Amino acid sequence: MNLLKPFLFLILIFCIQPLFGQLYKPTQAETGPGGKDYQHLNIEIVAEYGKKAGGFWMYLPSNPKPDSANIVVFVPGFGVQNPVVYGGWIKHLVGHGNVVIFPRYQQKLFRPFPGKYVNNTVSGIQSALEHLQKETTISPRLDNVAYTGHSYGGKIAAYLAVKYREYDLPKPKAFLATQPGLPKPKAAQLKSYSELDDDIKVLVIIGAKDKIVGDDLGLLIFNTAGVRQKNLIIQSVDERYAGIIEADHAGPCSIDMQFNEMKRRNYITRAAFKRSQTDAADYYCYWKLLDAIMDCAFYNENCQFAFGNTYEQTYMGVWSDGHSAEPLRVHKKPIYPEKSDRKNRKIGKLD
Repeated sequence: MNLLKPFLFLILIFCIQPLFGQLYKPTQAETGPGGKDYQHLNIEIVAEYGKKAGGFWMYLPSNPKPDSANIVVFVPGFGVQNPVVYGGWIKHLVGHGNVVIFPRYQQKLFRPFPGKYVNNTVSGIQSALEHLQKETTISPRLDNVAYTGHSYGGKIAAYLAVKYREYDLPKPKAFLATQPGLPKPKAAQLKSYSELDDDIKVLVIIGAKDKIVGDDLGLLIFNTAGVRQKNLIIQSVDERYAGIIEADHAGPCSIDMQFNEMKRRNYITRAAFKRSQTDAADYYCYWKLLDAIMDCAFYNENCQFAFGNTYEQTYMGVWSDGHSAEPLRVHKKPIYPEKSDRKNRKIGKLD
């Protein structure tokens, strides 16, 4: 029996390790950018216009319903016609009083062709704003607009942040690109982002383990953006116990079934369901940085959470054993492969 005790102990450790791994992950902050101090408890969903490409879904804060609200244009990644993939992030944004517009630029995975993505996105945004102004009691604060996008959506959002006047869209005061998509296909692609209005605040996030799109477009946007205030953020992997804070292409995904608008799932949506987890990467990277850049751009508040390579900006929470999670890595000036932060990176030209 004594000989069995060490083996029983090891079996016990291996069985309970995953449980403790989940419990030990950093938790969401109570207040501040990325925090859970939500002022609106319910969401009003406008879903009937999202059935076709060129349409939109829109999410309005409720309980209480505000008289006016800031606008977040949230452009999804390629193949992600279903908002469920980003549901947790959308719920977070709406809980803090923002109206979220989720344009649909694809009908199906390979229809239409990429050349129509921009016009479909613009149509969705314009229709959503018209609906908001005519059919709801919430007045849109068109002087407080943020554009954000993931993957190919980051590419489209970056294009529209430069070209917003040509498409009669509201000017973004804040722009956040998360793992912006590949330079090819050429639709929505610019050779340079130097024509961004210099007062637009810009953040670009690259996942250190993103093997889907790498860092080509993220570096191009950041290096050439003609703005006064911009940072490049590298989110790194952090592993402790059985828990993992990932830094791959699915990082911004946060499944929430309240936002499930489609019965069928394509292979990209199915992959997102398998790889998505809502954790410190969401709370302290994607959610925090978008909250912070909007606060900074709209109200000149919480800028230390958005820019400057500060403690507040790079902080990724604390594991329950007291160890700090791997901080975000920040670059304030243009960065080129030979000068890059290579630690914990295995992607693109920065190898």
